[in-house]
Amino acid sequence: MNTEFRDKHPDFAPPPLWWMHDMYRHTSFELYWQTGISTARVIEEKINGNIETKTPIVADWGCGLGRIIRHLPSRYSRYGFDYNGHAIKWNRNNLADIIFKENDLLPPLPVGANAFDAIYALSVFTHLSEQAHELWIDEIFRCLKPGGIFLGAFHMRPASEQLLPLEREKFDAGKLVIRGGVKEGSRTFTAHHPEDYLRKRLFAKFEILEGPIDLFGQELFIVRKPTVGAKPERIKTC
Repeated sequence: MNTEFRDKHPDFAPPPLWWMHDMYRHTSFELYWQTGISTARVIEEKINGNIETKTPIVADWGCGLGRIIRHLPSRYSRYGFDYNGHAIKWNRNNLADIIFKENDLLPPLPVGANAFDAIYALSVFTHLSEQAHELWIDEIFRCLKPGGIFLGAFHMRPASEQLLPLEREKFDAGKLVIRGGVKEGSRTFTAHHPEDYLRKRLFAKFEILEGPIDLFGQELFIVRKPTVGAKPERIKTC
C-alpha cells in the first residue's frame, strides 16, 4: 500500500516508518497524508474564523513529523516545535518552507513573548504530567500575541474501561487524571481531562471561544489570550 501511495505521489518524502509507528501507531503513508489534510482543514477554518489577519504567524507545538503543518496555507508563517530532535531534523530536511525548532520536555519555547497569532497542540497535553500542564499553559500564554488563540485537543471522554474505579471517581470530581509509570511525553503516558478542569483551571487566564468540539476521537477547545496592548517581540532565529 505504501508503494502504491508513493507511485501516485512521486514528490512525497516518506517519513521514517519507525517514528511513524511511535507517534501515530501506524505506518500508512495514505493515513498520514489524509488525516493530516482533514485535521489541517479544521485548524485553518478555526484560525481564519478567529484571527483577523490573513497572514497569521502560526505554531504547531508537538508537530511530530509535520503531518498537519505541511498542509496549512503557505500564506501562514508556519513554525513547528517538538521535543523529538530526530523528527525536527527530518522536518527541516523535507519541509523546507516551514521553520522547525526543537524544544525540551518543559518550557520555554525558543521564541520571544507575544510571537504568535495562533498556537495549536493536538494530543500533546494528553501525554504530560500535571506540573507540565501548568508550565506549558503559562508558556503558551506568554508566546501568544494579545488576542491570539490556542487550539488544544484533549482526552475528555474516556471509556468506562479506560479508568480504574478510583481514577473514575477523581475524573468525575473534575480532577485531572494522569496514567504515568512510563516516560513522560511518550504515547503511553496518558492524561484524561475533565471539562471542569479545563474551564476552571487550565484555561483560567483565557477567554473560552469554543469547545468541546469532537476532533477525530479527541475534543478540541479554542481559547483566546485577552487583549492587553502588549507589543510583539521578534521571533528568535537561533
